Amino acid sequence: MTRPTIGFIGTGMMGQIAHLANYAQLRDRGECVIAGVTDLKASLARAVAEKYLISQVYESDEALLADPGIDAVICVQQWPNNYQLVTRILNAGKSVLTEKPMVGRVDEAEELVALAESKGVYYAVGFMKRYDTGVELAKQLFMELQESRELGALLAIDAHCNGGDWIQNAGTPISVDDPTPLPPLQPTFPDACQTPEQRAAYHYLVNIFSHNINLCHHFLDAEMSVRAAQFRGDRAMQALLRCGDVAVTVRGSVSAAHEWREHLVLTFERGELAIHTPTPLNRQSSARVTLLHREKSGFATTEYHAPVAWAFFREAEGFVQALAGQAPLRAPAEKCLWDVRVMDRIITVAEVF
Repeated sequence: MTRPTIGFIGTGMMGQIAHLANYAQLRDRGECVIAGVTDLKASLARAVAEKYLISQVYESDEALLADPGIDAVICVQQWPNNYQLVTRILNAGKSVLTEKPMVGRVDEAEELVALAESKGVYYAVGFMKRYDTGVELAKQLFMELQESRELGALLAIDAHCNGGDWIQNAGTPISVDDPTPLPPLQPTFPDACQTPEQRAAYHYLVNIFSHNINLCHHFLDAEMSVRAAQFRGDRAMQALLRCGDVAVTVRGSVSAAHEWREHLVLTFERGELAIHTPTPLNRQSSARVTLLHREKSGFATTEYHAPVAWAFFREAEGFVQALAGQAPLRAPAEKCLWDVRVMDRIITVAEVF
């Protein structure tokens, strides 16, 4: 497969700005084909298709999945819809990329990973930070430090997200006056989520901190265990984790700010590597990377500037390249399953107040 043919389920705000616009650029470069789109709001799908010069609007996701010419589907939905839709996509023999998180339950995630493997198709999850050029640079530095032991052993990882403005000047998506009612979301939760307060906390966890947990796994390349967790409803949280002899914390809160405030700090015996990831929908910035290290005259901090490239666009490039057999996925479902298991454990042991 040299030019994969892709269909889109979901043409809402994220589907347009963070996904379809990028694949349209790749199409215009001759790297993929866009077969068509579908949305529960048919008038929205038609308007979006017109803007992005897409000729086909499918009347339903069933019609799209029945098209034998489609190799893969970009399915941009709220996470409670993922399990049912991805099951149908995989059973149709199509590769798929969804937004994060995968699903709400471990058994659902395990079932989907096994289904993708049995069908021989790709299943990618939208953890776009793995494609950020700054994160890419930091991962290379980290691997070199692990091999050289220049800073000694890795002691701890701290992942922190206090939120803020995650959109900034991302542009205005197409909207239509379409009264079509949307079916109610039917999220599935871990068995430990029995109260409304626990479910609100879990929704907060998977919507925000799945990114931070996934980024920890990206650097550790091993699944973390969970020791303790606390949630102040769906407004603040902290979790204590561990991976081998590395202590890990994940914490944050809902707080207003002019930008998105999020970082990952990897602390060694003789220095630290810090990664400040950018506002997600800001196309003009990549992660900022700093390295605290020892020099002959004392300690110094080096700041690295990776080439600016939007992580969402690079994620689209990566998915197309994987479909074409040119590169492996950076966020395959079998690795993102770790995140679902860890989040299940977090909410199971958590104190929610």
